[in-house]
Amino acid sequence: MVKNLKFIWICLIAISLIIFTGCSWDAHENKGIKEKTDEEISYIENKILTFFSKYAKNEYGNSLEELDWQEIENSVIDLNNVLDTIILDFTEIEISNEDIIEFRNGINDLSIACTNRDINLVLEKSSFLYSLLPTYMEKYSENKNEINILKLKSLVVSSFTYSSLYDWENAKTTIGLAENKYKEMMDDVDYMKEYAHNLNKVYILLGEVRNAIEIEELELTKIKYVSFIEKI
Repeated sequence: MVKNLKFIWICLIAISLIIFTGCSWDAHENKGIKEKTDEEISYIENKILTFFSKYAKNEYGNSLEELDWQEIENSVIDLNNVLDTIILDFTEIEISNEDIIEFRNGINDLSIACTNRDINLVLEKSSFLYSLLPTYMEKYSENKNEINILKLKSLVVSSFTYSSLYDWENAKTTIGLAENKYKEMMDDVDYMKEYAHNLNKVYILLGEVRNAIEIEELELTKIKYVSFIEKI
């Protein structure tokens, strides 16, 4: 009788360990893929922001005729090199097939724009690709502050793109949306707690971008854009 009880007890412990370990492993795997996707989105973001910052600083050349297309193309090649890995990871989290196809098409369109050496189209496609990132992050992340910062930067990138294309009306509208977004973020208690040290600085820098766009001065807009992106 005692032996039977011991056997039953051992079996129960073994079953409990299997169930617990299985749940823990699932949680570990889930956490792992989310962290990996965070890193991949951060990689894409940094590549795109680096492109825009270099363009704004005239580091690719001082005129459209002198652009260093090889360096621009290298950045796109870097994105293409990690495309399959990123898409594979996207399929493991809650990003739909439609969103994944949109992302792949965005990379392909950017590649074509580079091949055609159409800088305006490169700017447009880069801005569009960046705008997808907060949407993707919302699908799996619970970090509301990071998502909102990504949305804010996306609006500023978009407004800078419009400015670079001399589409000042859309640039003004979009930077206005960015200001409204930041005011909304400043009213959020969690955001205020985490970024209290930086609230006024970001607001001032965002206002300076808006002022440069309002007077339709591209070179000043470039300077203010870089200041904002580097300090947020």
